[in-house]
Amino acid sequence: MLSVLLLLPAMPVFAQTRILGAPILAALAPSHGIEWRFVWVHMLEAVGMLWVLAQHGAVTGGAFATFLDSLPTSHGRRRAVDIAVVLVANTPLFLPVLAAAVALAFLPQKVANYLFVLDLLLITLGWQLAVLSRSARNATPLAVANVILVGALQTGETIRPALLVLPLLLAAFAIAHTPAGSTSRSGWRGARSRRVLGCARAYAGQGLSPVARLQIGIVRDRAAGVFARCLMMGSVTASTCFLLGLWNFDARAVPLASISQAAIALIAAATYRDLSAAHLRAGQFMRSLPIAAAAQPRADILTIAALALPFACVAPLLLVAHGVLPWWSAAALLCSGAPLLALLYLPQRYAPRQSVLLGTMLAAIWVAVVWQLFS
Repeated sequence: MLSVLLLLPAMPVFAQTRILGAPILAALAPSHGIEWRFVWVHMLEAVGMLWVLAQHGAVTGGAFATFLDSLPTSHGRRRAVDIAVVLVANTPLFLPVLAAAVALAFLPQKVANYLFVLDLLLITLGWQLAVLSRSARNATPLAVANVILVGALQTGETIRPALLVLPLLLAAFAIAHTPAGSTSRSGWRGARSRRVLGCARAYAGQGLSPVARLQIGIVRDRAAGVFARCLMMGSVTASTCFLLGLWNFDARAVPLASISQAAIALIAAATYRDLSAAHLRAGQFMRSLPIAAAAQPRADILTIAALALPFACVAPLLLVAHGVLPWWSAAALLCSGAPLLALLYLPQRYAPRQSVLLGTMLAAIWVAVVWQLFS
């Protein structure tokens, strides 16, 4: 149905593709300078690197990679498999690229624009493969490709296509010479870093209670999922700050801040499932410890609050800085999210299959109540 609607004559396909492809098209806007473009291109590539870094264990094969290392497979074949799996994992990231490709068909300088998109794709893929292989030997050609890519956008229309071919060749060279992905850090340097991190964790954990160390261990064991949720909460926070500045902190600021806090709470509450699964697997051991039954839910709620607090406090602080709310009202708005986090524990614990629907309903009710209190 969505495809049919996009094909209707009355549907503004060009406007929709410009909106969806805005991250790619922004770098081609003539109003931006070379400094802005340099930072923006690196931010787009950093998103791709963080995207594949959060899926590092799954993309490289996880525990199966240890068995794969013992097989007589060539590096070229393993690199080809890594590229195929990374391309599949990048499917959501291709949506803005495809939308930008459609929008560029209606703009002049098609050859240079499409070369820029292809260069950006290959350079990002090169950085992603470098992250997977944990090798920095291809960083130099990729960095040079970035400099040429951004510099080519500042040149004239006649020489620009020729310059944009150079980053394409450098990125292809880097991809062809990237070693296969690895799940283990071998060598003295990796062992030294692990020893330093182990000593730092032991020193930091000396003053913590056993329950706190248990929660930290569970979160560290689920680091990939927690990192992905932190990225989502960070994107919600960044979008909120952008809209607050766009709306000039008018009457919509407080409702937007409450909606943002509800979204952050919903994202952070997904970690309840990881905590509950870890507690369930260690249920017999946990019941043998002299810990009260109410200590585990309380520790889970405090863990989720600690994850969500750095992101939830940004919007209230902005409201205080721009004089929208006094500091005590902003503190009350921030603290009002604590009951929501506690309530979101119930569907995650007792109705996991309906947790998304029930959690959304609880968040909507909370937003409606808070909206009335702070309006």
